[in-house]
Amino acid sequence: MADGGLARVLSKQTFDPENFVNKVSQGGEDELDEMQKKIQRLADETALALKRNVYKHYSQFIETAKEISILESEMYQLSHMLTDQKSIISTMLEMSLTSEEVVTPGEMELELPTEDDVQSSLSILLEKVEGCSSMLEAPGRHLVHDGDLLELDPESLSPIRELRAFLLNDVLMLAAWLPHRRGLVKYRFQSLYELDNLAIVNAKDTGSMKNAFKILMFPDTRTFQADSPKAKRQWLDKFEETKKKKTARDKQRKDATTPDRSSITSPLDSSNPFTVDLEPSSPVSSDRPQSVAIEADLLHLPWLQELPEDLDVCIAQRNFEGAVDLIEKANDYLDGCPKSAAIREYRGRIEHRIQQLTEILMKELQISPERSIRGGPRAARRAVTQLIRLGRSAQACELFLKNRSTLSKYSLRQVKIEGNTALYVKKLCELFFNTMAETCQEFIKAFPDHFGCHAAFVVWAKQEINEFLSTFKSQVFVNKTPFAVVSDCVQEMRKCCDQLSDIGVELTFVLDCLMAEDIEKAIQDAGDNQMDAVRHRAMEDNWLPMNFQNVTALQQFENSMINLGIKNIHKYTFGECFTELTQNTIQFTKSYLPFLDAMMTIYSSQHHRLITAAFVDILEAQIRHAQVCARDTKFTKEVV
Repeated sequence: MADGGLARVLSKQTFDPENFVNKVSQGGEDELDEMQKKIQRLADETALALKRNVYKHYSQFIETAKEISILESEMYQLSHMLTDQKSIISTMLEMSLTSEEVVTPGEMELELPTEDDVQSSLSILLEKVEGCSSMLEAPGRHLVHDGDLLELDPESLSPIRELRAFLLNDVLMLAAWLPHRRGLVKYRFQSLYELDNLAIVNAKDTGSMKNAFKILMFPDTRTFQADSPKAKRQWLDKFEETKKKKTARDKQRKDATTPDRSSITSPLDSSNPFTVDLEPSSPVSSDRPQSVAIEADLLHLPWLQELPEDLDVCIAQRNFEGAVDLIEKANDYLDGCPKSAAIREYRGRIEHRIQQLTEILMKELQISPERSIRGGPRAARRAVTQLIRLGRSAQACELFLKNRSTLSKYSLRQVKIEGNTALYVKKLCELFFNTMAETCQEFIKAFPDHFGCHAAFVVWAKQEINEFLSTFKSQVFVNKTPFAVVSDCVQEMRKCCDQLSDIGVELTFVLDCLMAEDIEKAIQDAGDNQMDAVRHRAMEDNWLPMNFQNVTALQQFENSMINLGIKNIHKYTFGECFTELTQNTIQFTKSYLPFLDAMMTIYSSQHHRLITAAFVDILEAQIRHAQVCARDTKFTKEVV
């Protein structure tokens, strides 16, 4: 089956995949391999056709936008002509009444800026905008127009941010206002767009959107609002005028860099009778055409000329890996080229695409309300990997950890509050520390050789632990929570945290330090409650053997004491329902032994002194009560 026939078969609406696979598999392994190759060729051809169509349609869209912009410009020029005529008539009327000299329109035109003015404007631009020094190093680049613009949301038309726009002779630079200014610096560089890839379109005044225009840049569209109709008209005119000048300048440069092969004749060509032996040319006159030709050959390779457009297509198709591959290929090639103005300009075009790709990859890691936040860390690894390849490992690390923080908080909010505190806290701990372990494993895979990012991960992990403890403490360390529940919750959290040690992250000591004060307060309160119970029982003690009234109750008592660890309780019973222990002793035993277990569950070396003191003080208080009872007249040999 030919590739064309295969395409028709696969594109039919009645295509049955299972039936197709069954027929192909009947031919054996060779036919399966052949069909796989055909399908792969068809997939490659389809991808290539899609790429060409995307670029073709976008180019047509840009051309249409340019035509619209030309018509818009002609309308504004007509309006300017009418305004000038009106001004001339007014001037002539004033002259006829006051006998003043008429000022011609030519005399009213402003003088063109000199080279010093251009350098002065660039110096001021460097002082006011942070992070734009590398963008202004291109030879011949100068400022044409600038002003404040308000960016609007393309759909809701709501204000997004205030920007300062700078139109240079070959690019458009956008800068954001700094909230905290530092000296002369007022703005921070945000983005840079080449004029070749821009189209400006006038926007009609609708509702709250007035004095607005749209700038089309592949593959996005941004809407801006000017302060007044006059400011908007200036932006539209300056855009159109600057683009026309740049187009003419590029054409002249292209003609200049294309050497005229017919005019270069070898002096050794004896077939030309008009050839005259000349003196060797000077180095300047001989090297210049040669360097121009070499530079033209370097930049006019087919793949190099198509690379900016190929990058645009890869970005539009979200083929981030392919885009980074192209960037690395271009950088490797340009690193071996001699430094020249044309090479620097071409690098600027590539840097613009790199910045655009970086912004898109960073948005992949940012979680916004309109995007789903159910993706795991593997979904972010793709963007992280490409950012690292682009040399943005610090930004990738920061955004990756912020992404994981948001996902962790979202997951914790989904846990339903249980009536049982211990069960609810167990679910929280398991979910939180499992997320931490998963994040750590993915972080190691994404940043294997970036040890500086590992330090950032440790700082992030400590912050996450601190925020989690705020939720943990609000559920556990409250006045009405039994001490046994507190100890179980702390033990569960330590156990979950110990699982991180298996993958190289030890955070148990951080937990103990952050919970030290709360645990000490819980131990102190539990010890005080035990002391109060001992004093209260001592006041009501009658020092008599305990009568359980029946054999069943006595059996239940014995089982409960065995569960507490007293295996020889049978030695202290007599008769059918009596025990030699008093009610005070039984209640103390049932209270003190669980207290011991809870203390040992929550035990750590830094709380050793406090726990030991609580054990001793409570036991001494009970012993003192027994000594007082032993000296009391109510104590008799029969009672013992």
